[in-house]
Amino acid sequence: MLRRNLFIIALLLTSAGIAQDEGGKKTILNQVKKIADATMVHGVDTNYIKTPDQPWQISIKSRVAQTDLQMHSTIDGAELFDGGGTMPLILGVGDMATDPRIMTRVSTSLGVKVGYKGLSASYSFPIGGDKGQNLSLRTAGRWYSLNLRWHKFKAKNARIHYAGAARFRGVADPYATTAEEFFTDWGDPETWDVTEKEPFPSPVNIQTLIFDGCYIFNSKKFSYAAAYNQKTYQVRSAGSPVAGLMAYYADFKYNDPRNAELIYEMDGIGRLRQCQVSVGGGYAYNFVPAKGWLISGMCMPMVTLLNRTKISTYTSNVKEIAHEHLTDYAIALWDDENAEYPELSPDRYQIESTGTQSRNNRLALNFTARMSVTYNWSRYFVNANGQFNNFNYKHRAMHGHLNDWFINASVGVRL
Repeated sequence: MLRRNLFIIALLLTSAGIAQDEGGKKTILNQVKKIADATMVHGVDTNYIKTPDQPWQISIKSRVAQTDLQMHSTIDGAELFDGGGTMPLILGVGDMATDPRIMTRVSTSLGVKVGYKGLSASYSFPIGGDKGQNLSLRTAGRWYSLNLRWHKFKAKNARIHYAGAARFRGVADPYATTAEEFFTDWGDPETWDVTEKEPFPSPVNIQTLIFDGCYIFNSKKFSYAAAYNQKTYQVRSAGSPVAGLMAYYADFKYNDPRNAELIYEMDGIGRLRQCQVSVGGGYAYNFVPAKGWLISGMCMPMVTLLNRTKISTYTSNVKEIAHEHLTDYAIALWDDENAEYPELSPDRYQIESTGTQSRNNRLALNFTARMSVTYNWSRYFVNANGQFNNFNYKHRAMHGHLNDWFINASVGVRL
């Protein structure tokens, strides 16, 4: 399939220069060539930006990427461990915090790109790391850059930080007829502050869609394409103010009954969807320290104008099951002080939806940053470029952020 598509592209583009109808009018193939030419360096200062002599470009490219989601939730410890009713053996003291962190394995892909002047087609396939689904589309012209990335994956475990304090009591006499005789006295508060890697009873489903585009004001002297797809040469250092637009959608879904304990710790939230639209401005600069070299960087702070969160909440039998479990363990200790803590099966949990809520959050600040390093010979080139995005969210006592980054590398030849 790849070979066939590349052959068709090559046939169309090479035919574009000579194909004409009988009346001398340009054919569709000539229009393809016109579009390819239009994306190059028309209207630029050739003291700063030049066009390669060779129209064709073939490169081998690789990509590494990772998504890092960090969540934080704070709940009243006395609500979780009430010291009576469903939790008679534990009494929470103060707030209790739960901080899951989900990081995908670094994904790696390998591919090939074929270009003619300003047009190109590429194909990549995964070779390791994150087993999720990925789609990436990217284009850059003289005065603009557009990127679209979609990522869908399942997280089977997380590194979770727990912090809190509680007081404990045991069973004094399991055959007593009054509560005073049944329980021991409350002990002194005990604190915990631990981080553990834990598997999710049911995988967490995560989906993100990120679009970003920027407008380049000084396109006569500054070439974004020279830094990120090597369509042109930047021969003298130059910079440009840039304006950007970014849209972000994320869906974190873990509303499976087996995850009832996680849902409870996340303030009853079992699914969170977020939509953000941000605008911003920044600066990009192409630095040419020596012939053939190009170092490019861009930083763009952004203001989130649309920041909408939609959550689905659930109630569960977590407290009842935990009380039953702990009481059974306390009674087992009465009979055998070496009794092992019994395993609690998540299949015993049940959840029930309490509805879906949407809210518009206040304005937020995000940012995007990019960097690229390129070295050009007369016909060959090598390039490495990367991008980092940060997105924040908040809903009541739950908040967090998602970091998304990738690095592309390529080795190519012009023909």
